[in-house]
Amino acid sequence: MPINPKNQKEEARATLLRHLGLPKGTWITLISYIQDEEILEFFHSACAALGIILLKNNEDISLQGADVWITDSIDSSIPISLLCKNGVIPVVPLQQNKDSVWNEFNPMKFEWNAFLFKELNKFQMFASLIRAIENMRYPGDKRMLLQNVQSTKI
Repeated sequence: MPINPKNQKEEARATLLRHLGLPKGTWITLISYIQDEEILEFFHSACAALGIILLKNNEDISLQGADVWITDSIDSSIPISLLCKNGVIPVVPLQQNKDSVWNEFNPMKFEWNAFLFKELNKFQMFASLIRAIENMRYPGDKRMLLQNVQSTKI
């Protein structure tokens, strides 16, 4: 019997929530790779106000169970291939080079794999996070987004 990626993701998410002692109905879990202290402080407050669980990148967590990861810079400390393999949606800065693997998700065409922000500031980052969350609310968008992320070649 083939393995259903959707069921695997749901099981991993349930395991993560149990590990963290969070209720089953927790809305979104977000892994932060944000290095800027001011932006990180803003995200702690904003996520708490919205009921989003913000996890630090160094916590003992199962990456597979997280919903979204966000960063203010892409570097080698981020396990990008592991995050993509496990269907964790990226919210990342726009890279102005042809080698970038990230492109803004287009829900009308079900293409691409991330949510991008052009400038490094808390407002653009937060707007990109909200776009990611909104797209994850729709089952068809979420399914295609997860497939696109998991098929990203890193």
